[in-house]
Amino acid sequence: MLSSYTRLFRILFVIIFLKLLFLLALYVRTYDGLPKFKASMASKVHIFDEILVDRRDQPTWEQRLKWIREEVPSFPLEEMSEREKLSLKTPDCGPIPDMMNIDFHNTYWQRAINEKLNYFIYGAYYDDRETVAEGPLVRLLTMVNQHDDKSFKYPDIYCQLWMKDRAKPVIVPVSQHRVMWPFGHAPRRYYPTFLSCPLPEGDFKWEIPEMVSLVGRKCDRARNLLRVVYEPREDEPQNVTEKASKDPRFMVCVKTMDFPYEDKSWRLIEWLELMRLLGASKVVLYDGQMHPNMTRVVKDYVTNSPGFVELRPMSLGRGEPHAPPHFHHFAMASDGFNRILNEMIPYNDCFYRNMYKYDYVGVFDIDEVIMPLGNITKWSELVELSRRVPDDGDRIPADCKEWVSFCFRNVYYPRYPERPKVYRNLSSSFYMLQHVERVQRHCGRGDATKCLHDTRYAVGLHNHFTFFHTEKEACPAKSIPIEYAQMQHYREPDTKALLIDPVVDASIWRYQPELQARVEAGYRS
Repeated sequence: MLSSYTRLFRILFVIIFLKLLFLLALYVRTYDGLPKFKASMASKVHIFDEILVDRRDQPTWEQRLKWIREEVPSFPLEEMSEREKLSLKTPDCGPIPDMMNIDFHNTYWQRAINEKLNYFIYGAYYDDRETVAEGPLVRLLTMVNQHDDKSFKYPDIYCQLWMKDRAKPVIVPVSQHRVMWPFGHAPRRYYPTFLSCPLPEGDFKWEIPEMVSLVGRKCDRARNLLRVVYEPREDEPQNVTEKASKDPRFMVCVKTMDFPYEDKSWRLIEWLELMRLLGASKVVLYDGQMHPNMTRVVKDYVTNSPGFVELRPMSLGRGEPHAPPHFHHFAMASDGFNRILNEMIPYNDCFYRNMYKYDYVGVFDIDEVIMPLGNITKWSELVELSRRVPDDGDRIPADCKEWVSFCFRNVYYPRYPERPKVYRNLSSSFYMLQHVERVQRHCGRGDATKCLHDTRYAVGLHNHFTFFHTEKEACPAKSIPIEYAQMQHYREPDTKALLIDPVVDASIWRYQPELQARVEAGYRS
């Protein structure tokens, strides 16, 4: 019996000893590892702290001004800020509006009301071109609820022009309303209209206004205030000889890019690189909400090809909510006439922002290309040739020396999806290089034509031609015969009978090696 208890005590002793030994080891291990544990936790806190908290310095006021200008380009925040520093006396007639007076409209517009007319103002531009007889002047690009009615008399309305460092505005009457839509009208629509505000004779004739307001009565405090855009060419030739020796500079304006559901990024890269090969130094796009892949492509160009691609904001002028992307797309698609009227705004904003820097401006969609033919591969060569060849149809006087535009007849390059690839060794990712079958007949002289507009003479642009130009300085547009160049339009023709018996026209293959290399490099970026 005693031996049994002795054995039991020994077993209990061994168990208790082992437990104590285990607890001691655990204690020692925990004590020794505590500094490491604390260090580890401190490290983890430090990592998360860096990830979750933005510790960058707040942006400078100059950086904020830059961002705001990009967000709302017409709002003259920098100019207003500089004026506040001067503590200028408030004038009795025409006090300058402040932030709380401005009637903003649909993000990028401002409003003026005069009797029964609503003016939605998108931009203001200084025009001192030598060819403009009534200049220098400020042009306001607006949408107005009044169509091109010759019997209608616009009520008096005024521009308050704000000069640098001057308290009082220079007040001038609007001399002209130029409605850029003479093709009929419909109720509830607003029409693209240029307003002209000539600088008065005297001390202010050649002073460039910083800002402008539109008012119904001279001394009103305005409900709008816009920056006056004036961006002259920095390397302007100094004399006639230097001008003659310089190749003309080209740029392209594109209407609002409204592709939220369709990915055309691969076509956009090919088209942009072809524009560059043809001689375009700059392409301006307006953002109407694009597919994410297209947005990525554009942002890549903006970052890696600075100066070549520019993306600008845009909304509808009548006031449909700028709610991207779905409602904005719905609003643009719901009324085709309203959409077409709004298209005039980006074309003309683009033109007037760049008219001093470039000699010719083309207004294209991303499925359109003015293609030189024969041995000519550059637009600069094409313009030189266009000056020498006769007008297609002989509608322009033969003694003309200058023309507002050189225009090129449209020809369709449909998809023909049932037909095999013509260029079998090239990837189908190349849309234009693969689609080299076109319809047999070119469109007529004025049917869907596209032009290169001379920035010395154009005044108001349409998708296909100029609405207005300096008529005393230049003849109307010259149409170039189809043996020299054509406007290649990569879409289906409206008349389906034209699809019969296509012909192969592979003029674009002259650009194939370099264009292919550029596109493939774009895909890899």
